[in-house]
Amino acid sequence: MSTSISRMPPTALPETGAVAEAIAGQPPLPWAASRRLILRELDAADVPDLAAMHRDPRLRALLIDDFPLQLPKVSAAFVDRMALRYREHEGLGIWHASVQQPQPAFVGWFSLMPMAERAGEVEIGGRLLPSAWGTGLAQDGGEMMLDHATDDLGLRTVWGVCHLRNRSAAAVLAAMGFESLGVMPYEGIMASHHRIDLNVWRALRNTPRMTRLRRALRSLAAEGSASTA
Repeated sequence: MSTSISRMPPTALPETGAVAEAIAGQPPLPWAASRRLILRELDAADVPDLAAMHRDPRLRALLIDDFPLQLPKVSAAFVDRMALRYREHEGLGIWHASVQQPQPAFVGWFSLMPMAERAGEVEIGGRLLPSAWGTGLAQDGGEMMLDHATDDLGLRTVWGVCHLRNRSAAAVLAAMGFESLGVMPYEGIMASHHRIDLNVWRALRNTPRMTRLRRALRSLAAEGSASTA
């Protein structure tokens, strides 16, 4: 899954996360938690973790934007901008994700953000450290985002966009009930687009996750067979 991050030239960025520091004043409190994940607002203290995450070539190979968050200066400005977005667009944003056990530790982020190229639409997103891939945390965070979109924001639809090579993200989206809409331009490159009517999520979310995932994998396998026939 991806999230559009509006570009800002690095030369125009501030030296530190001064806005986030001024707004927060103290570490932000969690606003959502599951059995394994804690979500909270990003904070100026998160800049080193964000920069380190984006220096990993495995993660960068699957991104569909080129925003250079591996640079601490850019990550600091990104956190600044997000601190303002939390207040300007209540309920939307990109949130720090950490695991609860065996001890709290940063694993990435999850998001609901306005789509840059589709006015009035919202997209789901997530980025996890490669060490967290294959653990089910992407599904945990994605379901938390859909519950938030449904129960708190009252949205009707949510989009999901992922890199063409990111088959795991496509499977996660399918398991949550997203419909594949095919390949379309996004952030200047071609990407896989998906969308869900949140009435579908209301009907699906009490279905066991493994049941949904097996159905999704069968469907994706059938689509792959049809495309190569």
